[in-house]
Amino acid sequence: MLAQLADLASRCLPMFGSGRACHLRALAAAARGDRAAAERWFGLAIERYRRDLEVEPLARLRVHELMVGARPGRGEPAPDAAGVMVEIVRRLNRLDRLETLDFPHELADARTVLAGWAETHEVPGHGYPPQAGAGTARAASSAVA
Repeated sequence: MLAQLADLASRCLPMFGSGRACHLRALAAAARGDRAAAERWFGLAIERYRRDLEVEPLARLRVHELMVGARPGRGEPAPDAAGVMVEIVRRLNRLDRLETLDFPHELADARTVLAGWAETHEVPGHGYPPQAGAGTARAASSAVA
């Protein structure tokens, strides 16, 4: 109920709310599994960050979009499956800090956030990380040969 009220307020009162507030709401929506709401909040955060010329927070948001599987910029074509992790790492190399994906979404070392995410999440729709046993089957077959 509260999330729906906040969503309604964001559409009716778009000038109230910082880019950071919208960004955090997007992360919360993504954590709930509500991709559509996450994309709307990411879009609002993008507008605020651009309006206020906040380049680094916008760069962090773009990484989050890739990590949660949102369509980048609410319409840009998503990177192909093989390139998602490479693109995330490439973008993170330019950042020192990144908000965690779990509440309270605090700023932390970007590489630590990536490592934690890679251990517990799949790249949405892309099958990363590889299934357990995929590498071991290959290792076992090469040991027999």
